[in-house]
Amino acid sequence: MAVVAVLGASNGGLTTAADLTLAGHTVRWWSRTPEPVSAVRAAGGITIDGDGERRRALPALATDDLAAAVTGAEVIVAPLPATSHEDLALRLAPLLTDRQVVLLAPGTFGAYALARGIAHAGGRLPLAIAETATLPYLTRKSGAAEVRVAVRATHLPVGVFPALRTDAALASLAALYPAVRPCVNALDAALLNAGPVIHPPLVLLNAGAIDGGRFDVHVAGTTPTIRRLIDAVDAERVAARVGWGFGAPHYELSTYYDEARAAEGFYGAGARARVAQSRIFDEALGFDHRYVTEDVVLGLALFESAARTVGVDTPAITGLLEVFGVLLHRRLGGAGRALERLGLGDFSLREIRGILREGWTSPDWARAIRS
Repeated sequence: MAVVAVLGASNGGLTTAADLTLAGHTVRWWSRTPEPVSAVRAAGGITIDGDGERRRALPALATDDLAAAVTGAEVIVAPLPATSHEDLALRLAPLLTDRQVVLLAPGTFGAYALARGIAHAGGRLPLAIAETATLPYLTRKSGAAEVRVAVRATHLPVGVFPALRTDAALASLAALYPAVRPCVNALDAALLNAGPVIHPPLVLLNAGAIDGGRFDVHVAGTTPTIRRLIDAVDAERVAARVGWGFGAPHYELSTYYDEARAAEGFYGAGARARVAQSRIFDEALGFDHRYVTEDVVLGLALFESAARTVGVDTPAITGLLEVFGVLLHRRLGGAGRALERLGLGDFSLREIRGILREGWTSPDWARAIRS
């Protein structure tokens, strides 16, 4: 069993802390603010409701002291929004050692972005930074110290930066998540992320219902017309992956929506029905939700940039970025996690692939973090 630091009091953070504790790992759970820590202590742990049972887990440590959580941990799991990665890099920079593995769940190309941020801050880089293509769980908090899990990942693609350390990193991560599936590199995993495919169309085309209050975009909001836009975005994502040379499986959204293919998907057979039955996504949304701030502003910008780099047209993705840009009063294309925004705009495909493979040992790394 491993010593694991779990970062964040988000839906995913609480669930991860509880799940890994119940799996027998020594979990040190960190919250940025003290209030969630006090709530978990007062409740005697975190209650996790899923898989037909309710169980309570008490992490070995619950703290708002990041150093106490991270120091000596073998794996650091950060189920945080990608919008937090810039701040996370600054916080982790003085604490990491070259024997640790950091896992972002999911990443939105955060493995590369986090490494770049740590390097800018003058910190020591870890053994590797990995990212999942999706959350290991579809989950929501149902109280200050309680979570409800609708489904767990049965296929969990993980990309590692630098990719040459994939075997070493996955040896540690597979002990936490047996569903781990290796990707070629961090960009391979990032271009499997379903969030930027599904959430922007659901939010935009259900804006009227969302303005009215609580609404489940994944059930009442998923109509045949909206599916057509989701499928168009998904097709552009897959085309970009093919352009980069990433092979199947591409985890098309049809593996979630169409039960005949569900066993191939992230969450397995029956996942969509279990999500609908759980009603965990019946919630208040808005344009400050991570479906927009993360999946549009960061995720779609990455998809558009990655596609453009290999000559793939993206009318659906670009159109969504333009419309959301109007609503958010700023230009989104070329921003966020676009490759050019991350210092990779002036590199050839061969050079980018080399950086993704070799990471901070690449001869091009210094130029990448300067750009």
